Amino acid sequence: MAFVTGISVFSNPKLLNVAIRAVTLAIRFGLIFILAIYLPPSEVGLYGLIVVTVSYALYFVGFDFYTFSTRDLLNRPADQWGRLLFSQGVFFSGLYALMLPVSLLLFVFGLLPWWLAGWVMLLIVSEHLAQEVSRLAIAMGRPVFASLMVFFRQGIWALLFMVCLVYSESYRSLAVLMPFWAAGSVLSVLMGGLLLRSINWRNLGVEWAWLKKGVLVALPLLIATLALRGIMTVDRFAFEALNGPDLLGVYSLFMGMAGAVLAFMDAGVFAFLYPRMITAHNSEDRSGFLSARATLKKHTLVWSMVLVLGGSVAGPVLFSFLPNAIYFDHWPMFVGVLVSMGLFVVGMIPHYGLYAVSRDKPIIAAHLIGLLVFVLLVLVLGQTSPEWAVILAFGGASLAIGIIKQVSCARVFRAMGITHTLS
Repeated sequence: MAFVTGISVFSNPKLLNVAIRAVTLAIRFGLIFILAIYLPPSEVGLYGLIVVTVSYALYFVGFDFYTFSTRDLLNRPADQWGRLLFSQGVFFSGLYALMLPVSLLLFVFGLLPWWLAGWVMLLIVSEHLAQEVSRLAIAMGRPVFASLMVFFRQGIWALLFMVCLVYSESYRSLAVLMPFWAAGSVLSVLMGGLLLRSINWRNLGVEWAWLKKGVLVALPLLIATLALRGIMTVDRFAFEALNGPDLLGVYSLFMGMAGAVLAFMDAGVFAFLYPRMITAHNSEDRSGFLSARATLKKHTLVWSMVLVLGGSVAGPVLFSFLPNAIYFDHWPMFVGVLVSMGLFVVGMIPHYGLYAVSRDKPIIAAHLIGLLVFVLLVLVLGQTSPEWAVILAFGGASLAIGIIKQVSCARVFRAMGITHTLS
């Protein structure tokens, strides 16, 4: 039976994709949990700051250009992709030259220690390149390859590091973790080169008009993304300012575990369905669009509920086994983080509806308002409940963003003559 099950997984791309992502998420989950066992909370907190700093920097060097290029490439014949992707590479090179020196301000102002500067610079470039190629793989209809890239980028190195961490005290520091992380990221980029070999790279040149059009489309979306992801970056720094480095370690563990919910949904639901929605809309396939949209809603609601409820039960049990009692003492905060993340994930249902039909202004407005709600709630609640201020602000911002997108989606689809019912 086990053999038959294994065969069915390998013969079903969707199941295989989910399986790879699930293993990767399990390893990521294990890493943050192992760090909480063997490192002091303050170092766990610093690791959390590094993760969100690198993740946020990717938006500056990538400009969210994929929000334009993915939709545009899917609407073009494959023989045009090479010239456009080359142009995109030139654009990214310019962004590296501009943004990498600017990122040194993080160290100048003491937000991160200087010994991390070289590693952070390397990770910004390698993580971004790997991310862009994995997005290209999804656009090319190869989500399993994209998942394998993510596994090399986030899974293999973390698994090896965890083994070393457990069996040798000399590995129990962030200074040792960073080379492992960088090696996994670079390995993922090299793997992505295999995919790029299948592209037609003849007649290369820079399509300046295409880049200009892409910048004009991506810039508003970049602002929206910076606002949205800024919530999940500023939250770490705000939490540290309100509660200190030790509790930041607790919050970083909780957010790292809750982030698995979003990562799972990205891999198992969104990566499969939103390209189908875009393609169906571009080809005026109304029934195909409605089918993909209904499936996205159903799977998002079911899986987010399962993950949030399951995590709320399993989390406190796991924390009770940690040698440092500070994590178990604050387990209610973990439930709050999970619920907030669940609200964020559910808000992706109308998000992808709007994105698929190229209605970006409501998305931008929702994200900017969400950031404003987050900042205001942190300022207000930070005076009376510093431990819960950031968590409640994240939940409030996620709810506000979801409501705005849902209302906007209903209005946009009504105007387009699309039935908004997702069942």
